[in-house]
Amino acid sequence: MEISFSTMFFHDHPLELIFDAVGRSGADTLEFWPETPDWWLNGLSEDRLKQVAGQYPLKSPLSIHTPVLDLNPCSINPDVVEVSIRWIQYSIRLAESLGAAVCTIHPGRRTSKRPPAELDYQRLEHMLDEIAPHAKSSRVCVAIENMEPQVNALLTTPAEISRLLDDRKWLFFTLDACHVAPAGEEELNEFLSVGEGRIVNVHLSGASGKVVHLPVKGNPWAERSLHSLTDAGYDGLITLEINDLSVGDPLSAEEKVRILSEDIRVVRDHLA
Repeated sequence: MEISFSTMFFHDHPLELIFDAVGRSGADTLEFWPETPDWWLNGLSEDRLKQVAGQYPLKSPLSIHTPVLDLNPCSINPDVVEVSIRWIQYSIRLAESLGAAVCTIHPGRRTSKRPPAELDYQRLEHMLDEIAPHAKSSRVCVAIENMEPQVNALLTTPAEISRLLDDRKWLFFTLDACHVAPAGEEELNEFLSVGEGRIVNVHLSGASGKVVHLPVKGNPWAERSLHSLTDAGYDGLITLEINDLSVGDPLSAEEKVRILSEDIRVVRDHLA
């Protein structure tokens, strides 16, 4: 078992502090979002990223989460589709260059706030067709993520994930347990079943009502998720995906490290 955290938890902090937080929190590695502002807004230098990573060596290979802010590979706007796919392809190459193990991608969503229609799923298939050569030629596991059940969301059910994994043997699965919270533990167990052998990353966080991506410690949904992971025998990568804005008052870097440390102890105690 390897424990990671999303760099977006440290949204407003420099890369050096983020990478240093891995060792200080007791994590093994981190999930790097290219949209992390200190890198995204300052030239996207791979040399700088590799230099910082070299200063704070990780116990395990990092993972990459493709950019999603302002992007949508299932948009009705063809220009948005093109640039979204381009950033996914770039992220796979970045993951390869950094020696990452996993690159997680989002499926996109219907542009209007209406249930997805056949055309939206065709756009999803188009995106997967476009990135397939990049994924197949890379040693990185490219993994699709299940989405939170919203009116215009794609890939919110085990059946949808199962179909994609059956159709595309090169594709892996990042299970976001928090996104399953509205449906409950039975559906989480079904996701674990249909993704068996193909799950390469689990996004773990707490949920309470409509508030998601909360810390794990003391959160009933997160604890149920850990029980399900234990029962399923999952022992792979777990990524703490916490939104600092969901926690409450603005958090200092020290407070964020403390939250991660406590959550990591909870995870290790459950899955030891």
